[in-house]
Amino acid sequence: MRPMKPVVRAVAYFTPRFKDVNDLKSTLEKAVTLLSDIARLVENEGFTVFTKRITLPQSEIGLADIVKALDNLGLVEKGILVSIGSLDVDKAGWKAVAETVLGGYYASLLFNESNPVESARVFSKIIHEISDADPSAATRIAVGFHDQPLETPYFPDSTSSGVEGVGFSFLYPDYLREAVKEGASIGEAFNMFSRSAASLFNAVKRAFRLRLVADFSLSPWKENSVVKLLEAVGYRVLEPGFHYGLFELNKHIRRVAEASGAAAGFNEVMLPYAEDDELIKLGSRGVLTAYDLLSYSSVCVAGPDMLVVPSSTGELSRFILDSYGVAATKNRPMALRVIPVNSEPLETVDLGRFGKVPVIPYSRQNSRLSKR
Repeated sequence: MRPMKPVVRAVAYFTPRFKDVNDLKSTLEKAVTLLSDIARLVENEGFTVFTKRITLPQSEIGLADIVKALDNLGLVEKGILVSIGSLDVDKAGWKAVAETVLGGYYASLLFNESNPVESARVFSKIIHEISDADPSAATRIAVGFHDQPLETPYFPDSTSSGVEGVGFSFLYPDYLREAVKEGASIGEAFNMFSRSAASLFNAVKRAFRLRLVADFSLSPWKENSVVKLLEAVGYRVLEPGFHYGLFELNKHIRRVAEASGAAAGFNEVMLPYAEDDELIKLGSRGVLTAYDLLSYSSVCVAGPDMLVVPSSTGELSRFILDSYGVAATKNRPMALRVIPVNSEPLETVDLGRFGKVPVIPYSRQNSRLSKR
């Protein structure tokens, strides 16, 4: 028996460039209608839509004016996720960045390779300010380690290229695991997924004259676990072989992405700690650390993602630098998302829709961090 169709994790509208606030308003109004129409078609094709999203390009319009236009349309209340895109902290001001994220919008901070130590220090301060005010808001900001803004349906590190288009991502660990359970090899399971995605893309292209891209990254959501999938094909987290298991999955993802002719964004395995129930279980047992997940990022695009750690601007600053070192060595786009909280390892923190998540230490040797 074939598994059910994979879930469409996100339908994302990439807005074209806008010349002023009025132009932005009309663009956003169009986006809301278009996303509704596309979601309806996707569901008619037998897929489930998990989220609808809008991504903006980099703009010369002031951040406050952009946020005001978004607020006036009530997009957060409508359940539409919005990424402001990559922000220049020096230009926008760190307080404006913090207010934007606390207001319900997503944003990414492009890492400054010419001055990494200062960049890491500033970004750590911003992330702490946001998380101190509201830990769940820190889930909406990331540090992006790549030269140019990245167009992807995955938030927070998402920026429109400025050319109108629609992007798709999928929630499909269980889809692949069910196919393997039914006797398919992991390669055959990916082929089945590829055909299913292609049929959806063809239907969307027939109905809408839009540029279409997809990020085929394999990412979990709670019980729909990447860790469970890897265990199903013989690789257990925190045990020898897990890095290789990630490497093998990445090969299949990139094969599917290249064959699609529509790939954009990361297109790798993702291991967001607070989004995978199997990782959360390890965190609750006190056997998982931030540096374990940083280690996996050497073969996984977002190993250091959704990490809930004890508050320490100095420790996070150094962790950002270590993440930059991994990203520069592997020479692929990578992002970092960390939620620092005033709690000790094993204590839980309520992250809203992500639920209650146990805090993990940065390392086994330093589970009790110095105060700021």
